[in-house]
Amino acid sequence: MDPLTKLLHVRPLGFLYLVYRRALVLLKLPFWTTLYFAGINKPRPSWSLKKTLMLNAIREILDAPSKTGNNRGREYTKEVAAKDCLDARFIWVDGVPPELIVGEIKRLSKACGAHPVRIPAYGFGKWDSARDLARDSEKIVLNLHGGAYVAGTAHPEDPTANIPRGYLKYGISRVLSIDYRLSKAHPYPPVAPFPTALLDALAGYAYLVRTLGFKPQNVVVSGDSAGGNLALALARYLRDSPELGLGMPGGLVLISPWTDPIGTYVGTLKDDSPALLNAKSDYVGIITNKTPENSRYFYALRALIGPITVKDAGENAYITPASLHISGSGLFKDFPPSYIVSGGAEVLIEQIQVLEARMKTDMPEGAVVYDEVADAVHDFLAFTVWEPERSETCRKIVNWIQNL
Repeated sequence: MDPLTKLLHVRPLGFLYLVYRRALVLLKLPFWTTLYFAGINKPRPSWSLKKTLMLNAIREILDAPSKTGNNRGREYTKEVAAKDCLDARFIWVDGVPPELIVGEIKRLSKACGAHPVRIPAYGFGKWDSARDLARDSEKIVLNLHGGAYVAGTAHPEDPTANIPRGYLKYGISRVLSIDYRLSKAHPYPPVAPFPTALLDALAGYAYLVRTLGFKPQNVVVSGDSAGGNLALALARYLRDSPELGLGMPGGLVLISPWTDPIGTYVGTLKDDSPALLNAKSDYVGIITNKTPENSRYFYALRALIGPITVKDAGENAYITPASLHISGSGLFKDFPPSYIVSGGAEVLIEQIQVLEARMKTDMPEGAVVYDEVADAVHDFLAFTVWEPERSETCRKIVNWIQNL
């Protein structure tokens, strides 16, 4: 940890630093606006001023939480008061029973010290109580937020909470968002590497199926970015472990899924690769040959894989389903119908397209919908300024869910 970052971990200084970075954004807004109308600061010709300013603002402050040690997450052992839950209901979800942890995930859990715990969740929509049983033929969405496994929260204050809100607006009655444990790595004490988040996602699924009585086919698992990676891992585990009797979810919604966190594609990138060209129009980055080892991207990778080697992680479909080091045949056999969303301006587009191709190869015709939204950034469904694309995509997803 460099001296400045260490200093910013002192609470008052870290808070003041965040205030400073946000104030800097406000000061730069007139400058960015002038450049926009001059045609200089406009990454995509179709973008409105709001979209352009949003991209600039996020880029300006994206690394601030990592510098201060504030990952926007919440303490998973503490209950959140109803008055602080905004438009959601706080729900405790019991840790997944040990007998539901089997096979490769049991082995990896022992290797990294992952264990089930009670976790927080947030119910969006029509929840009369935390144990509001499934209604006749009711469909529900199990939501897994993004944040590279090291940041973010399921709490309704997080931008990703706009995704379940979008589902509710167009006809889904309830969403359960799991506040899975976040990973950390050096220079912090390492905690919660893979498969910790998978255990928490499994706990959420078991809660819906076992405790609330939802039929597996009426549960749709949705995840954005790292949450999309986690949704795929959950589906893989349920497919690989039929003896658990949990069934398979009725569908998957994968929003800008992070499918190759290891960066197995690095050696294949060409100068005209969308993954490189879209760096000018996106706020996240990818691991390339030029990425410094102390970047937040390598930090997220180290935190996610923990004691697992990069080589082993790159050959593990639970972690890297679009890895070029894994044979594509049969990876997604017997997976549930899936709706994949990508943004035409995002850097992950090529690895998402690898996922699309592999799923379509292994699954029946029509079981995979690929929706590439022109000129949209990574995880654009989380941003209310990204209209009309955000509303149109949410409407299409909900219509797809209702017709499963």
